[in-house]
Amino acid sequence: MDMYTVMRAFAALILVLGLIGGLYLVLRRFSNLAPATGNTSDLKVVSWKPFDGRKRLAVIRWGDQEHLVITGQAQDVLIASRKAVDDVLPESGNEQ
Repeated sequence: MDMYTVMRAFAALILVLGLIGGLYLVLRRFSNLAPATGNTSDLKVVSWKPFDGRKRLAVIRWGDQEHLVITGQAQDVLIASRKAVDDVLPESGNEQ
């Protein structure tokens, strides 16, 4: 290989890396064009635990309901539902 071929390959590498970096910056800049919804959703995962190698148990809170769901590869199954229990910290015993 002569020096011209090496320099040409190096310039092509720099050009490709520059294009990838430029695309990254453009996507990062314009990826938030959708209006921000904030964190006003009343849907959240309260907790989850592994059930076996492929499945997980998850407690999902939606509004004032909690749902116990088992998730897997093929399907998700609702196990049980109940009214959500608010997490109230117990008062300390220093009341007078």
